[in-house]
Amino acid sequence: MAELRALLVDDEPLAIRRLSRSLERVAGIEVVGATTSARQAVALIDSEHPDMVFLDISMPGLSGFEVLERISPQEHPAVVFVTAYDSHAVQAFDVAAADYLMKPYAQDRLEEAVGRGRLWLEARAARATTEGASAGTPLESLWVHRHNEFVRVPVGEVSWIEAHGDYVKIHGARQTGLARATLTSLERRLDRADFMRVHRSAICRKAAVVSLRRKPSGAVCVLLDNGDEAPVGRAFVPGLRALLRRVAR
Repeated sequence: MAELRALLVDDEPLAIRRLSRSLERVAGIEVVGATTSARQAVALIDSEHPDMVFLDISMPGLSGFEVLERISPQEHPAVVFVTAYDSHAVQAFDVAAADYLMKPYAQDRLEEAVGRGRLWLEARAARATTEGASAGTPLESLWVHRHNEFVRVPVGEVSWIEAHGDYVKIHGARQTGLARATLTSLERRLDRADFMRVHRSAICRKAAVVSLRRKPSGAVCVLLDNGDEAPVGRAFVPGLRALLRRVAR
């Protein structure tokens, strides 16, 4: 297990000392720097290239979120927000934080945060590999986040994919989970012989389509092999009907 390099950022020196001592008891992580200045944190991230940053949110000068805005995407480490307030949790999710640690925290909860940071880094490496592949090569699998772990799901096990904010929700016969991507970017990487757009917020695997239904409200949906119903946009109905006619022959 590779050792993670961590930077600690909090405007309270006592909070930094406590966190540093707690991290000494966590295997596989080394504190390479600490600062009580949010502005200095930006410079340290740029110079030290830490794998993880434990970052307070409410600090003078810059907030933790403003620190992240000043970091280039290429230098973005796994971020664990450490705060006494739960009011920023939704915003933390929006900026793809690895975890949100509430003060005071137990030792086992800190260890869990380190584990989530490691998973975040592994998922980023997997995405880089995927994005670095030839644009003409269809995806064969997706990295999906579920139950505090990232798992590789072959596209042949995917029934449909649903837009979910900055993520997509992968629905399969046996499991569901989130992947960090937009539906449009993912559509470009999927084999069009196997997948089709059925709605502005949904893509289905053709082989998973069971039937087309019209609800009492007039809305159209498609039934998938895992029992789910996916929405169907009006413009996509003819294509689905043609698909079902071909299957029926």
